Amino acid sequence: MCAMSRFRSFAGVRAGSRVPVGAAVAAVAAAGALAVAPALATTTTTTTTTTTTTRPPRPGVYAPSVSPTTIDNRHGCSHSTSATISTGTTGKVDRVTFRVQIGGRTTTLSASGSGSRWSATLDGGAFGSDSGSGMVRATATGPSGTAESGSGSFTIADCPA
Repeated sequence: MCAMSRFRSFAGVRAGSRVPVGAAVAAVAAAGALAVAPALATTTTTTTTTTTTTRPPRPGVYAPSVSPTTIDNRHGCSHSTSATISTGTTGKVDRVTFRVQIGGRTTTLSASGSGSRWSATLDGGAFGSDSGSGMVRATATGPSGTAESGSGSFTIADCPA
């Protein structure tokens, strides 16, 4: 269909008529532009992104417990020569160590476990002839830092050779 036939006012325009051809072409172009304008309309969308960085919770550690609380420093006496040291943790913890002290000796034990429960085995023979009351503390390490516990206690009984 001819563009001129869509508009009644121009359908009857012929060469030699009194309507200048330039005006007719300009009118058709303007009408065509109005018809195309809605198709060229655009919509702008703005998206906002917010990034929140969170750190894992700081580790926490409870005072360790020792079971049994009394062990021997040699085999062949009335008590076991080993005990289990255990503790609980909070937050994100990657590693736990126990610092054991008795008399003038200190030793560090690496705990096994994960999540909130950790333990290690204490060998009474590791302290030689030392005996008496001992103390143990736990250290929990995670991506957000380190935490120290209160102390737990135990006794190493002297088992004569």
